[in-house]
Amino acid sequence: MVEKTYDLKNEIEARELFDLQAEKIKNLKKELDDCVQTLIEASAAANITQDIVVGNLIDRKLADLAKTHKRAVDYIEKVTGKNIEVVLAENAALEETEGD
Repeated sequence: MVEKTYDLKNEIEARELFDLQAEKIKNLKKELDDCVQTLIEASAAANITQDIVVGNLIDRKLADLAKTHKRAVDYIEKVTGKNIEVVLAENAALEETEGD
């Protein structure tokens, strides 16, 4: 009986830990979504003010995020009119030439 009680206690603790981790992950995903939205808004503002340096910096970060974040992909494809794979390939080629 003691062993079953101990197993149940461990299971409850494991579930609580899992729930806590799931909540943290949910909060981090929300935070990432907010950051991506902020970058999108900053990119749009940089385009309006024609601040090329800031715009390029933001767009590069958005391109990095596009590897894992759908909202960044959607924005980049909408703004550039190009498939994300093409944009990422162009960015990689540009970074390679800048590195030389």
